[in-house]
Amino acid sequence: MANYLFMSAPVTGHVHPVLPIAGFLVEAGHQVVWITGRKYQSKVERTGARFHPLPEAMDPKEQEPYDFYPALRKLKGTAQIKYYIKHVFLDNSGLEMEAINQVLEFFPADVLVGDTVTLGLYYKAQLAGMPSLCHSLLPLSIPSRDTAPFGLGLLPGKGMIASFRNRLLNYLINQVAFADVNRYMNQVRQQHGLAPYRLPFFRSMFDLPTITCHLAPTSFEYHRSDLPGSIHFVGPVFPPAEADLVLPHWWDELQTNRPVVLINQGTMATDTADLIEPAIEALQDEDVLVIALPVKPGKLSNLPSNVRTASYIPFAKLLPHVDLMVTNGGYGGTQFALSHGIPLVVAGGKEDKMEVAARVEWSGAGINLRKHQPAPDTIRLAVRRVLNDPSYRQQARRLQQDMARYHAPSQIAQLLEQLSKAVPAYRSASKSEGN
Repeated sequence: MANYLFMSAPVTGHVHPVLPIAGFLVEAGHQVVWITGRKYQSKVERTGARFHPLPEAMDPKEQEPYDFYPALRKLKGTAQIKYYIKHVFLDNSGLEMEAINQVLEFFPADVLVGDTVTLGLYYKAQLAGMPSLCHSLLPLSIPSRDTAPFGLGLLPGKGMIASFRNRLLNYLINQVAFADVNRYMNQVRQQHGLAPYRLPFFRSMFDLPTITCHLAPTSFEYHRSDLPGSIHFVGPVFPPAEADLVLPHWWDELQTNRPVVLINQGTMATDTADLIEPAIEALQDEDVLVIALPVKPGKLSNLPSNVRTASYIPFAKLLPHVDLMVTNGGYGGTQFALSHGIPLVVAGGKEDKMEVAARVEWSGAGINLRKHQPAPDTIRLAVRRVLNDPSYRQQARRLQQDMARYHAPSQIAQLLEQLSKAVPAYRSASKSEGN
């Protein structure tokens, strides 16, 4: 049996998909210590893993992410992505390494396991000569000659014109617009005693882990003919519903002949004026039952007669009753809906959400509104179109069938076992390199 040290960013969308993976490994007899935010301690411990907190300076605890990093509220698109990379991911890498060092004092880890943004974990792996695995839970951002650069929300395109556009945009974004990010990355690496990278950030971040397990099916990601062999598609992971769940008083109303439309704004962007409120206005006179999440008690008043709200309902319990989801494009929630064959209307404009929306459009499983704050009329027309055109549901069900072929926890466990067997070779290489 092996020892695995996990680290996750203190965000629900980065912790919840990893819960079944940690639980699967513990049940198989492995030891897991998991570093993440204090808010998730009880959930981590229910998997059988041992919890260790992130440093206070990078743990929002019960704060909303945008309150913990208020500068993010004023940014969107490329500017927001750059801030995340420089002042959240890179600036926190030293604190992450400190937490890992604390754990390694009492836990002899064989493999370090992180998510897409825990750069400190991969830097520590490089310094210590340890193998590492990344569970990639954001839209794949690695540059490719076959795709436009990450952050623009552009479809790959076809033919020579699209190929030229992709090459030009990749150069402009990765070598010009993100040149300051590339420099900053190497400044941080130098501070940690690591050699600089010549490749841009979005490429080098996929060189850091020994193996990257992308939590999506191949059918929900653009084809890349130049994809490195270290990247494995293992399918999505979804947390199960809690056994002690208290259902809302209106739960029986889901047994209706009307279409059920879920409005979901995720856990990061919590201002209901962005999507929930305009979507409620859009659908108030439609012959549908609307479920809006998350809405804190007392947040919205004078709701239309066809609208129900809740602060939280696990998707595993709710989605079997849903016919269409209107969402701001969280990667996990979007894939959860598709795993139930549910078509989507997506309004994504912040973080990685424009990229999620583009993939929904590309797959044919929904409509991309291309706006962070769409107007009610725009939402209404899109919902009508998706409900009345069976092709969207057909494509969503195609993705549902593809997702069913995967079992990410067992596939990741196999790859981790391969890495743990290679630990002696890594340590020998580390000694010979003087690390």
